[in-house]
Amino acid sequence: MNRLLRYAAYVVGLAVLPSIATADSEPPPRKAGLWVVTSKDNPFANWSACVGDSNDNVIDSDIWDNFAKECQVAHTETTADGQTVFAYCESASTGKVKLLVEFSGDFQKDYRVQSTTVFTGKTGQEEGQTFTIDAHYAGACPVDLPVGKKKMAR
Repeated sequence: MNRLLRYAAYVVGLAVLPSIATADSEPPPRKAGLWVVTSKDNPFANWSACVGDSNDNVIDSDIWDNFAKECQVAHTETTADGQTVFAYCESASTGKVKLLVEFSGDFQKDYRVQSTTVFTGKTGQEEGQTFTIDAHYAGACPVDLPVGKKKMAR
């Protein structure tokens, strides 16, 4: 099923299965070290991050802080390119949010994540936002960037 059809089914609730969070709802772990993350469509998604060997969740660190606490995974799907995660989240600023995250890559040299959020806007109408991040491995972490921390690009 192509991305547009998966998203349309998700938004209208046709693809929702009973909530089951599994290891499949997370991308593979990233290689430990420095990752450089860039986005052409989100100026706030440009940073360097030092990743360690444990507690590495790309969705939590790159897309939605506190994903495990604020979101409930409704469905995961393995695709030809990677994985898709559908979730319902609760945002302090926008209330209930539908979240679609698609990720691909080997997570050793690079990865790509596309995130779409749908929420009820101030006018009562559904609004959405999609952005894509690309990340590549850049070697060992610098001394001034501890594991688990990010440094925003200038």
